[in-house]
Amino acid sequence: WYQRRVRVSTVATCWMVGAILAAALAWAVLPYGLHDPYWKPWRVYLLLCSAPSLLAVSMYTFLSESPVFLIEKGRHIQAIDVLRRFAPTNLDVSQELGQLKRLLEDENFVTSPSERWNCFDIIKEFIWGVAELFSSGLLKTTLILIAVIIPVHFGYYGFMLWFPEYIKSQSNSSGQVLPQDYVYRESLYVSLASLPGNLISVFLTDSVGPKPILCVSQVLSACSVFLLWKFNSPDQTVLLSCLFNAVTAPIFNMVDVIIPALYPVQSRGTAFGFHGALIRIAMIVATWMFSLFIDSSPTVPILLTAILLFSSAIISLFVPRISSISH
Repeated sequence: WYQRRVRVSTVATCWMVGAILAAALAWAVLPYGLHDPYWKPWRVYLLLCSAPSLLAVSMYTFLSESPVFLIEKGRHIQAIDVLRRFAPTNLDVSQELGQLKRLLEDENFVTSPSERWNCFDIIKEFIWGVAELFSSGLLKTTLILIAVIIPVHFGYYGFMLWFPEYIKSQSNSSGQVLPQDYVYRESLYVSLASLPGNLISVFLTDSVGPKPILCVSQVLSACSVFLLWKFNSPDQTVLLSCLFNAVTAPIFNMVDVIIPALYPVQSRGTAFGFHGALIRIAMIVATWMFSLFIDSSPTVPILLTAILLFSSAIISLFVPRISSISH
């Protein structure tokens, strides 16, 4: 489990790499026009950004299924092959397979290898899986995580959307003329600022634990928001944006570590998907709501973001102890 913490946190840093590459690409493409009237800079940018997605789809063909999933479907030979591929050389694969199978049988979660699945069965399994997250044994955990995850993502994505427009309003009110590529260059700086926070989450997850890192990062993020009242120039605001992004980065990694730790084996995939869907909904609503504050004073966005982060930090104190949960 302790190695899994570090590995999950390491994989979670991939979003930081993607954000840095996207910001660097935007700086290289968007400020400059092309002679062809059809190939606008934003079209070139979207085309280049879609290329990694197509590559990722092709890489899925080389990705192995989870042994747990294969056992659930009765595909034991494939499960053994996967275990042999990734297990240490001294691991008894057959013993490990037997333990996983007994665990799933205890939960009545193993299906017959000859069982056929249709669309109706898949939908029914999905509904059952989501309902399982709200069963008596998991209801408290699910509600706590919802109360932690939604405020964080709502405040973060709304605030980061509002930042560039606030910088523009500062430059307009002060009469300062910003370079054409100013916003794109500063977006790259803000993306790079998440690097220290990601490294902290990777190297301190085992020694400190995900829950303390989560709570401290939320409090620091909320406190950093109030500094905006002291900054009145675009450069100072960008500096604050970098600070905010740096102290907020560990939150997302710790969420990815905590979710699989708090759910039993057969519910982890559904839990990830369910909470991921809530995150997307929070991002969409935040984008719309914070867009209403672009032309207003910074008081409302600052207070709203700080309240959301502080409330999420308080609720994080009630997250169950990970070390006390059976896996």
